[in-house]
Amino acid sequence: MFDKEIEALAKCAELIKELDNESRIRVIKYLIEKFGIGTTPMNTYTPSPNQQQFILDKSTEEEDTYEDIEYPTLKELLIKNYPKNETEWILCFAFYNSKYGTDTFTRESIIEKYNESKKYSENAKKNLTQNINACIKKNWIKYVNDSDFILKPEGIKYAKEVLSGNSTSKEIKRTKRTKSGNNTDL
Repeated sequence: MFDKEIEALAKCAELIKELDNESRIRVIKYLIEKFGIGTTPMNTYTPSPNQQQFILDKSTEEEDTYEDIEYPTLKELLIKNYPKNETEWILCFAFYNSKYGTDTFTRESIIEKYNESKKYSENAKKNLTQNINACIKKNWIKYVNDSDFILKPEGIKYAKEVLSGNSTSKEIKRTKRTKSGNNTDL
C-alpha cells in the first residue's frame, strides 16, 4: 500500500509541477472534495507507521527544498571518490536525473550520466541491469512503469549521505586480471 501512495504522489506531483500556485491549490482542493478527505475530524485519523515515516521524510525534504543545498558535481564526485561502487553511482545518477527525488527517471538518463561523468564503459553497460536491480533490492528505487523509475525515500536519504561523503559501502577496487601460465621466467 505504501508503494502505491508514493506512486500516486509522484504522478500527482508530475502533473501539477508546471501549474502556478493558485492552480495547484484549486486542483488539490478539488481532489480533497472529490474524495471526501477532511470531512472526518483530524484527531480520529492515525497514520500507519509507514505513513508516519513518509510524512517525517517529506517534511525533511520540504525543508531541504527551501534551503539552498548545493550538491557536488559529477566531476567532484569522481575526484572526492564519494560513491564507492556502481550501485551508489547509479543511485547518485538517479538522484540528479530525478531532480533530487522529485521526478521520474529512466535507464537512458542513467546512461547519459555515465557518459557525462566519463564513467561509461562496455562493462558498465553490460552490468547496468544487474546494478539497477541491486538498487531495487536495496529499496532505493522502484519501477513506476515499463520505462520509468522513482527514487524511494530510503534512496533519497542514502543518496544524500553518499553525496555528503558518508557512504557506508566498502570501496571496490578494480584490478586487472592476468592469465595464469603467462609467466615465462625459468
